[in-house]
Amino acid sequence: MNREKNIQLSHVLYRVTDLYEAVKKLTDAGFTVEYGTVPEKAYNAFIWFEKGIFIEIYENPGLSRFTKWFMKIAGYQPILDRMKKWESFSNGWCEWSLESSEENLKEEKELFANNKIPYRFHKAKRVDKDKRKLKWELLIPNDIVFPFIMSAYVPNPKPKNIKHPNGAEGVKLLRIGKDFLDKSLLDKLLIDQRGIEFVNGRGLQTVILLNSNLRIEEIVH
Repeated sequence: MNREKNIQLSHVLYRVTDLYEAVKKLTDAGFTVEYGTVPEKAYNAFIWFEKGIFIEIYENPGLSRFTKWFMKIAGYQPILDRMKKWESFSNGWCEWSLESSEENLKEEKELFANNKIPYRFHKAKRVDKDKRKLKWELLIPNDIVFPFIMSAYVPNPKPKNIKHPNGAEGVKLLRIGKDFLDKSLLDKLLIDQRGIEFVNGRGLQTVILLNSNLRIEEIVH
């Protein structure tokens, strides 16, 4: 598999405590923001760009005690641990991810299995604001410091001819903490790392936009 073409940086998650307030602030700052589904049911929203990384604004909808209990006994404790990590951010960057250009993660699953790296696999779906049924696959490493991996959306929901009134044209750079990050595994998956600057710390530190000095964390706080 040609991983340079197959795996790329996918999207970044910014956790908020009030999705609607965050969307208003971002819209006022000149971003075009799209809710993940009809606004009254949404727990996330997206800032799309014509190319490359997109931004997900995420408000944790919360899980019932029964759901958490069921996930735990079903062996999904690592996913609960990752969600707990996200919940530790009131307003802040909580995750980054990788994405395959393929509609399945067969070869990525084989890579993890061959290297004896534990993970959980999930087939995801949602209905977007245009009532399209989107499907994709998720490979979620037990190691919550390592990014999760998703397949390509089916169908592709990215709008065409995206223009933001503030002039932002994309994501230029991710500053990512190198502490506890399995860099050898990342090197096997992501050949082209030109969009990343590794710094001291843990997890995603900040996101630098292309043709804009705006910072999401300064708008939504």
